[in-house]
This record gives sequence, structure tokens and C-alpha cells, in this order.
Amino acid sequence: MLLLIRSYRYPLRPTKAQEAALTTWLAQCCDLYNGALHERRDAWRKLGKGVTLYDQFKSLTEVRRTVPGWDEVPCEVARSALRRLDLAMKAFFRRCKAGETPGFPRFRSKRRYDSFGFGTNPVVIQGDRVVLPKLGYVKFHLYRPLKGKILYAVVRREAGKWVVVFQCDIGEAPAKMPIESIPEERVAGVDLGLTTLATLSQGKPIENPRHGAKAAEVLARRQRALARKRKGSKSRHRALVQVQEAYAHVANQRLDTARKAAVRLCRDFDLICFEDLNIRGLAGGMLAKPIHDAAWRLLIHCTSCKAESAGKHVVEKDARRSSIDCSGCGARVEKTLRDRTHSCPVCGLVLDRDLNAALNMKNRALGRSAVRPPATPLVTAEGSTSAGP
Repeated sequence: MLLLIRSYRYPLRPTKAQEAALTTWLAQCCDLYNGALHERRDAWRKLGKGVTLYDQFKSLTEVRRTVPGWDEVPCEVARSALRRLDLAMKAFFRRCKAGETPGFPRFRSKRRYDSFGFGTNPVVIQGDRVVLPKLGYVKFHLYRPLKGKILYAVVRREAGKWVVVFQCDIGEAPAKMPIESIPEERVAGVDLGLTTLATLSQGKPIENPRHGAKAAEVLARRQRALARKRKGSKSRHRALVQVQEAYAHVANQRLDTARKAAVRLCRDFDLICFEDLNIRGLAGGMLAKPIHDAAWRLLIHCTSCKAESAGKHVVEKDARRSSIDCSGCGARVEKTLRDRTHSCPVCGLVLDRDLNAALNMKNRALGRSAVRPPATPLVTAEGSTSAGP
């Protein structure tokens, strides 16, 4: 049984007094996070032993009893900082065991610590107001109905504004049709690209809106204005918020594009196959900026989440040779990045390069592949041949 957890994000509308309290809580949580990290680091360096989450919970109880001001911060808000550090430490040790780059948790600046949670205690909602401990009723914009049982609540500061996120249990996931029973017309192979965001095996493209490229001039202008401000001044803070708002706007546009594409894919198909690309590696090359702007991983993530709630399948298959293998006969037709048309001299198939790759992904999702004739040579884009493997 798979339970679905859905997050509902709403703009928060605190009063000035409530906003001041939220800002103070963030600062104190940041101090607590840094102090707890310092304690764990020194305990290991000097004593050779670790400090557990519950050890720090006990220390927090003493801090709240003896240090002035801490009794005004809800206990669960303070504990959320310790839980965040504990997750960071667990991720650090997991990466060490896996042989990855460990990346020891870093101390946080108050400018970069922007959220806290309210624990496992149920949050009370009355209409368009949420009851927060030690704050009372705080208004939020209930622009869509809240469904399910609230498990956790997070308050976050984004670009100078406040949002509240409710994580809700919306029940069991719907049953999925077995993959082998899905009709072929309900299967889609997806080729990710930059000219178009994605090309479906049915020939329908999903356009790449290039939100980052369109906003580049605004971002550059605001960043230049920020660079001219004196550090620590109020005008610098205002300029910083404007830069954050511009980046947040682009991020929201990318998320909106990914969600709409996910809804379209899950409405039209029961099995969706994406390319299993090394996106992080590709984003470190000469096409880094357009790849980041396309947000391929965000599209895959949104489609996977939507598929779980819609009872659909999303898989990722090996993308090697998907562009050079002919989807009709399996012959390999070598291409450069500039070659946008697939023209197979063996079977005579001529179609768009991205569509050919999408058809190959569909074949791999169905567990089939075109059988290459034994005598088929390796064919280059110019038509010359060489001995195949």
C-alpha cells in the first residue's frame, strides 16, 4: 500500500507584529543550528564520540529554561532546526559510505536560513487562518481547497515574502495497470532537448519557453544595481530582495511549465519513458546555461509525482545511441549535433532526429528493439560505410 503525501503551498499574510516574531524565530533557529553543528564537530574532534539528535533535544530543554528569550520560541520550531542538522549529518555519512564527495554540513548565514517547521503536532486551520503556536491566528491566501490530513507544516520566507506549506496525507495511491497490459497507443517515449523541451514518440513537441533567457536582461540589470549598493545599507537590502524576486519569478515559471507538461503527459498516456541522462554532467559543459534553463530534471520529477496520483507509470531507460540507432531497422547512422534529420540508407526511414530518438525510447519502454540485419554495416551521416562490430 502506497500512501500519497501532497504539499499545499499558500502565501502567508502575517501582521507586522507577527512578521517580526517570525523573523526573530528564524534568526534564533539559525543560531541554534550553528551551535548544534559546532557541538557535534567539537565532540568528535576532542572526544571522538558523536552527539545524537536526542542528546541535543535534552540540551535544548536546558537552554529554554536558562537562556532568556528562548521560552518565546515554540519548542517544535526550535526542534526543527535540530532535525534539519540531523538529516544533514545522516546525508554526510551516507555519502561517505557510498564513496561520494562527502560535503560536511556548513554553518548557515541568517540570510540563508529561511524556513522552520511545526513538528508532528496537528496544525489547526479555521477558514483562511492557521493557528500557529505563540502567534495565534495568521491569515493565508486559501486559493485552492486543502485536502487530506495535515501531517506537517512549514513556514518559509521567499524573496522577502512568507509562505506556509502543509504536507497532507491524501490517502492510498490508485492501482496501476500492469505494464505488459498497456496498449501501444498509450505508451510515449520522450526525447529531451533544447530546441524543443521534449519530443514525444507520437510526433508532438513540447515547446521550450526559455524563461531564463527571456529574463536575463532584467536579472542582469538588477544584479548590477545590487553591486553598486553599500554593504549593510537598507538600499542594498531592497536591491537584494528585487534580485530574489526576479529569480523566484523564473523558478515559478519553470515549475508551472513542468507541471502543465506533466498533466498533459499523464492525461494522454499510461506509460511514459524518459531518457536516463547524466543531467548533472551535461550541465557542466558548454551548454550549461540552456540545460539549466530547460529544467529537465524538474520535468521528470513533476511527471513522476503526477503519475503516482494518476495511476500511471514513469520509467527512465538508457539513452545511449537513441539518436543514432534507426527506430525502423536498428542500423546505426552516425550524426553530429548539427544533423537534425535522421535518414537511414538501409531501410529508407527519414524523419526528425528527435522523433527518431523518442521512438527508440518507446521501443525500449516496451522491451523491444529493431533487429539489425547481420550484414548491416555502420553507416555515417555522409553515407560512407565502415565495418560494424
